[in-house]
Amino acid sequence: MKAAPEDNHPLYQKTQPVRQPPRRQRPPRSPQDRPILTWILIAVNALIFLARYLSPQLDVQLFVSGALYPREVVEGGEVYRLLTAMFLHGSVGHIFFNMYALHIVGSGLEPVFGRLRFALIYLLGGLAGSVMSLALGDYAVPSVGASGAVFAIFAAEAVHLYRHRWLYANVQGRLRHMVFLIAMNLFIGFLPGSRIDNWGHIGGMLGGLALAWRIAPRLDPRRLTAPPKNLRELAKADVNPLRLHLPALVIYGLALAAVLVLSMSLLAP
Repeated sequence: MKAAPEDNHPLYQKTQPVRQPPRRQRPPRSPQDRPILTWILIAVNALIFLARYLSPQLDVQLFVSGALYPREVVEGGEVYRLLTAMFLHGSVGHIFFNMYALHIVGSGLEPVFGRLRFALIYLLGGLAGSVMSLALGDYAVPSVGASGAVFAIFAAEAVHLYRHRWLYANVQGRLRHMVFLIAMNLFIGFLPGSRIDNWGHIGGMLGGLALAWRIAPRLDPRRLTAPPKNLRELAKADVNPLRLHLPALVIYGLALAAVLVLSMSLLAP
């Protein structure tokens, strides 16, 4: 039978569906990706806050002995306050925002970074925030909160996203959103009458950037023999082992100590 004329027309011919390129995205999370350290940090902060809330006497005692009072650090030599202040919070809203942010970022970052690297960035970045708060903050006003450490984790995620643009979908949008949140927090902190310790935020962010730029994992997909099923398997593609950066961590610690000593000497009466 002779074909109808329209059968040969391009509009009547069957076409193959156009295949869309695969969307860039990291592997789904699995039970192996449980952010245990993130949960521990949230639990410790929450339990300390709850204990203070339930016991007014304990509240006063912990705040007086653990908050970052610049005068006590400079004149009394109580350097430990740089660390203990990171586990104290002034209000329900204060701890809720910090722990919520830590959960959101830490849940995805800890499985890829590993617990040791995550802990180093959290603690050393938080200490950088405490040192900058001591050096440039109000000498007469105490400060508390995990904000410096949380900002260090924010910075580490920004470094990770930037370096692995090939892995994640909508990286530019996520980075813009993160920059917006950081800028808004800093803007509010610099408003007159604000009780936000912006210097602690800035110090934590700078510390997190410096640490993550050196010790954060660098993923090479060529090291994977099969598509990763979870974030921990993805972490096996790391070509930047932490052991290579022990000298850099020592230098970071010495630099932090030097800034602390210089600040204390300049602030001393």
